[in-house]
Amino acid sequence: MSAPPSTAMPAAAAGTAQEVLRLEDVTMQIAGLTAVDHLSFSVQAGQIVSLIGPNGAGKTTTFNVISGYMRPTAGRVLLFGEDATAQPPERIAQRGLVRSFQRTSVFAGCTVFDNILTGLHLRGGSGVLQALMRGAGFRREEERLRAEAREMLAFLGLEARAGELASGLSYGEQRLLGVGLALAARPRMLLLDEPAAGLNPSETEAFKEMVRRIRDSGITVLLVEHDMHMVMSISDHIVVLNHGKLIATGGPQAIQQHPEVIRAYLGSGLQRAQA
Repeated sequence: MSAPPSTAMPAAAAGTAQEVLRLEDVTMQIAGLTAVDHLSFSVQAGQIVSLIGPNGAGKTTTFNVISGYMRPTAGRVLLFGEDATAQPPERIAQRGLVRSFQRTSVFAGCTVFDNILTGLHLRGGSGVLQALMRGAGFRREEERLRAEAREMLAFLGLEARAGELASGLSYGEQRLLGVGLALAARPRMLLLDEPAAGLNPSETEAFKEMVRRIRDSGITVLLVEHDMHMVMSISDHIVVLNHGKLIATGGPQAIQQHPEVIRAYLGSGLQRAQA
């Protein structure tokens, strides 16, 4: 399966341990409550990193801070080596960090192909005048974007559904399509918020394979997920939160054996995580 079009990692990052994201002593207080408490961790390029913890641990708030939807009360967020703490979501997306949300967002009344084409058009170079005149430059760009859309659907495994309405897809296929819309923005780093929520076992396996392909194409992935079997089977690195605090980081095996993680989160679910 080929990589998504035009998403290759910059040469400087290939084969190195380049840091793409760092949180430095981030605190987030909401209505007097501390949702994230002096949190520090980093993400290396080309990895799948999972952010896990019990409900209320601060995972979604951390995602909101990273992606610019919340400005932290204290601390810094460094993105690709530059301070991104006070930047709005659209600026952070322009710099290469794109986020998906828990709720599937696709254009239900459009075909699967047109969903991806619409996402690609958001970064197209033609303006309204060129579109109205439909000159040679516009036609060339349109054909290029249509070719990219076909490549993207092949990457997602949805090429056979290209002409169908998105509303006719299964829930799992809609989740795949939603990630395709995020990939159309050519991210260097992709944030996935509970991507396996609501998926059946076969859909979860398909989604896991796609996340691996995204990583292998050179895009760094940071995800929040409660499915511990998925987390342990695809993660290169895991960050564990509890009550807004960092309690552990490490590879899957180390996390499964960490006493505080077992006590605070894995508990009786440890056997399933190891399955």
